[in-house]
Amino acid sequence: MLMTVKPNRVGDGTRAWVLAVVIAGVYLFLSSRTTLWDRDEPRFARATVEMLDSGNYLFPTFDGELRPDKPILIYWLMAVPVSLWGPTELACRFCGAVGTAAACLLIFFIAAKLFDAAVGLWAMCILASSLMMLYIGTAATADAVLLPFMVGQMAVFVGFFNSSRRITAVVILGLTMGGALLAKGPVGLLPLVTILCVTWIVNRHTLGRWRFRELGLSVCLGIGLFLAWAVPANVATDGEFFRQGIGHHVLQRSFAPLEHHGGGFLWYVLYYLPVILVGFFPWTLFLPGILAFVGCSQVAEQTDMLPFKALFLSWTMPVLIIMTLVATKLPHYILFIWPMLALGVSAMLLTVHRSSSLPTVELWLRRDVWFFLPMAVVGVIGLLVIPWVRFFPEMEPLSDLLWPCSACVVVLGSMAFVAVRRLRRNELLSSAKALVGGTLWFQLIWAVAVMPVVEQVKISPSLAKIVRAHVADSTSVATYDYEEPTLNFYLGRRLAHLKSDDAVLQWAAAPGPGFLILPRSILEDLRLTGLSRVH
Repeated sequence: MLMTVKPNRVGDGTRAWVLAVVIAGVYLFLSSRTTLWDRDEPRFARATVEMLDSGNYLFPTFDGELRPDKPILIYWLMAVPVSLWGPTELACRFCGAVGTAAACLLIFFIAAKLFDAAVGLWAMCILASSLMMLYIGTAATADAVLLPFMVGQMAVFVGFFNSSRRITAVVILGLTMGGALLAKGPVGLLPLVTILCVTWIVNRHTLGRWRFRELGLSVCLGIGLFLAWAVPANVATDGEFFRQGIGHHVLQRSFAPLEHHGGGFLWYVLYYLPVILVGFFPWTLFLPGILAFVGCSQVAEQTDMLPFKALFLSWTMPVLIIMTLVATKLPHYILFIWPMLALGVSAMLLTVHRSSSLPTVELWLRRDVWFFLPMAVVGVIGLLVIPWVRFFPEMEPLSDLLWPCSACVVVLGSMAFVAVRRLRRNELLSSAKALVGGTLWFQLIWAVAVMPVVEQVKISPSLAKIVRAHVADSTSVATYDYEEPTLNFYLGRRLAHLKSDDAVLQWAAAPGPGFLILPRSILEDLRLTGLSRVH
């Protein structure tokens, strides 16, 4: 058979659920420490608020205009906490934190099936403490909601492919596919590529139970769920949702770089290598070990590694190849491989820890200088420089960051030193514990001491507070050369975005009071053209 279900104690599942709750709690705390970041977060958040205000749950709008960038699920889910607690940062980011915890719980399930509960618990910790996951999981965007649906598809495949409960597997797999499509469109079917690749690699072992007919039924169910929303939404928008959502944001994004995210293929062919090195930090310490663990013949001889190797290669390589071929490049496009990388590190750590004769893997583990140490050094230098940076020409450096950043340097440096030292002594689990503990302390200092100071750099929340205190709700508010979605969200109203000097003059000539937001340098130019009403 392809995979063997490991017997697990009842307490193993309980520990996984408790750890998932802890992860969700930590992420919710981090989510509450900052205002929204431009520009994606406030677009999702404001579109959700507009959905609640208008009662239109069929398609999202931003500033009154159709927003076809993503399907509807993120707005439906975000609407629940926003309706309960109001449009706060925590409410808008709630789904991301819960989605991260759910993805961690699902990777535990997969790891427990392939190996055992200990591997699963470590995989949860590794995934939750990686830099990319910390960023995505505390953001009010669709990615952390998409991830559990994608990992869920793999969990169904791993858990049910060797089961007689075919109808259950078809239905659950179809539901997770439908959820992924509703979260972010066609990219939600990437796990299907992985499933097909695993089936091809170990064809003779799997086709007896996992037939393509059953897989096809799941795909039809998932696409059917998506179309049940997409067709009415497209009709209601006179075809604009498909024209823009599929034509522009999927097809055009695939063949041409949009919004300067990407460029010539040869220039960007290795784009995702540094993304992995940075985004998987601090677990880049063990990347050389993963390469040896997957490719080493010694591992294959001592353990039944065919299921894991097939899954690892089918999960990571097709995603990297497909996203490299896609013209538009963004770091989170390969987020789907993060759970598999976490599982790979966990499996490698515990296998080497329990084995007494895997010298090839142990040798590669000591090559941390390739990946981990450069990342740690760059991080330390960056933290030392931040307090002296002028974020705006007219703004003084944030000297209040000196001591918080210094504390972060101490934690990062100590974590790197201890982890590397223990790794060189073959104390792998001790090294991993140093990374988990160091990351937790770093994030605590960052959230409590660094982020409140960085809030001084954000203009829109403070500007919105001033406008709301001094401008009546009936007064027209316009902007010129300042289109920041965060301003829309924190003002809680529609804005008139003026595009030219003539548009400003026409707006100023209209009867009644108005409030215009624009850069000071442009204000002086407008005064020279005779716009005396602007103060």
